[in-house]
Amino acid sequence: MATRKIQITDTILRDAHQSLIATRMRLEDMLPAAEALDRAGYFSLEVWGGATFDVCLRFLNESPWERLRTLRKAMPKTRLQMLLRGQNLVGYRHYADDVVDAFVEKARESGIDVFRIFDALNDIRNLVRAMHAVRRVGGVVEGSISYTVSPVHTIGQFVAFARQLKDEGADLICIKDMAGMISPASAYELIFALKQEVGLPVHLHTHCASGLAPATFLAAARGGVDIVDTALSPFSWGTSQPPTESIAAMFSEGEFECGLDLEAVFEAAEHFQKVRERYLPILDTRAERVDTRILQHQIPGGMLSNLLSQLAAQGAKDKLPLVLEETAAVRRDLGYPPLVTPTSQIVGTQAVFNVLAGERYKMVSEEVKEYCRGRYGRSPAPVNPDVRKLAIGEEIPIECRPADMLEPELKKAQEAVAPLSDALEDSLSYALFPQVAGAFLKARKEGKKPPTAEPPPEELKPKATVVEAAREGERVFHVAVNRKPHEVRVQESVASGGSRKLSLLVDGREKMDVELQASGGGKRKSRAQAAGAATAGTVAAPMPGMIVKLLVKEGDVVEKGGILLILEAMKMQNEIKAPVSGVVRKIAVAAGDSIESRGLMLEIDPKKE
Repeated sequence: MATRKIQITDTILRDAHQSLIATRMRLEDMLPAAEALDRAGYFSLEVWGGATFDVCLRFLNESPWERLRTLRKAMPKTRLQMLLRGQNLVGYRHYADDVVDAFVEKARESGIDVFRIFDALNDIRNLVRAMHAVRRVGGVVEGSISYTVSPVHTIGQFVAFARQLKDEGADLICIKDMAGMISPASAYELIFALKQEVGLPVHLHTHCASGLAPATFLAAARGGVDIVDTALSPFSWGTSQPPTESIAAMFSEGEFECGLDLEAVFEAAEHFQKVRERYLPILDTRAERVDTRILQHQIPGGMLSNLLSQLAAQGAKDKLPLVLEETAAVRRDLGYPPLVTPTSQIVGTQAVFNVLAGERYKMVSEEVKEYCRGRYGRSPAPVNPDVRKLAIGEEIPIECRPADMLEPELKKAQEAVAPLSDALEDSLSYALFPQVAGAFLKARKEGKKPPTAEPPPEELKPKATVVEAAREGERVFHVAVNRKPHEVRVQESVASGGSRKLSLLVDGREKMDVELQASGGGKRKSRAQAAGAATAGTVAAPMPGMIVKLLVKEGDVVEKGGILLILEAMKMQNEIKAPVSGVVRKIAVAAGDSIESRGLMLEIDPKKE
């Protein structure tokens, strides 16, 4: 019996670890397996794009461009693939056309062969510029359908969109099922229709979150799929992809063949098993499990691991079920966007805000406002008018291609970066992530680590250790909070009335005084709690993040509800508003500062009535 070849793309170097360990795998942990991966015989290896670009700069102190060039050199025989978010590139907003063109050209020059290009809203207007740029530089254009399930998404609609992708120059069609939603029957029906009506090779990407993926792959093969995405077993299952070894075995007998060198595959898997052990401190095992609730909330793997990380940082892991439920409600309010970056972050972050605030849309992220303005593209269904009014009032949404409203950006980025670098790639990094790339480039020039750089994975495990006192009455603790190491110095003295006074110095700069005094029954009472309840004018961070911009200065008069600063949290920019009218007495942060949940940002002296 004749066999049909099913080729495989392995995501071990990108989506697999993005889905399970929040994209934290370092280049040094990839390179030892490069030779084995290069001789395995894959259709391609996904190595770049998605969140890797941001995370390299923000947390790993790595140049994403240097990472790509190093992987290209280490794996010369295999196609390297990236995930490109259309007009969003690897960021979270639309960028001007000059940035899109230059980014694609530089990515191709640095080693990318296959560009998987998608738009979160399946708005073709957001894809054409990147698709045409890839064709100009000789790359493979993999036009993608962001797959989802909703009352407004149908097989016919997906096929019509695939025809648009073909007309704009796609070489392949990818079904990008970012949440693991597609069932075997739906995969067969959609792939069969695409092969019959569009006629291009079809590449299927899905996740194991719902448990359906292996069966879906078999049905997809019988429907005519040409390529599937897998991940080496140490970083597979759960919110990642099906294991490469198992899928290769399934497609190595009977009616199919995959053509992989299984010895090379097993060799690479053995290396990544050791890598997985290194990253156990930051691996949330819930991300590895099958969760059939995905069939309801539709949250993709990378989004779920980031949600878990963000909730843990705020001591709110127990609120995950509420956040999942609220995510479905926010998605419905916003017109059923597929949950893939950036809409997954837009919907998920707003759901977190709604749950933590205890009130829906009490705080609306800037990205939700831009979405309601139409600046991300056309929503699949109309936005809930009540939510739109809460977000943007009576403002009229735009109807044109969002990028048509953007002025060229590259020259401004080059001018901003000039004191730090004259390399085009650094200007592109800055154009995409001004705060993050700016801090990275400044630190690199000074020979330092950027302020958000994380320690190696084996140092991230929460721990607390008492060190010998530096002097009498002082103890020093080294602790890890939210996987970041801190030094806490505690000094004890006797205060008036026989009470004890503790002075806490965190990382040598943040000081807190706590007075403990005897009360009824001999119990201790902390005045810090009363102080922590604070005045009505205390403005604390609602969640961990980075200060993007201060809009007031000390001495300014502000009105209740006025915008004080912009806080970037969970990849979203959020307006922090004045809780009271009054005068800004103290500003405790500066632009570029990282801040923990409940960290002090400003103090306002309330206006006297």
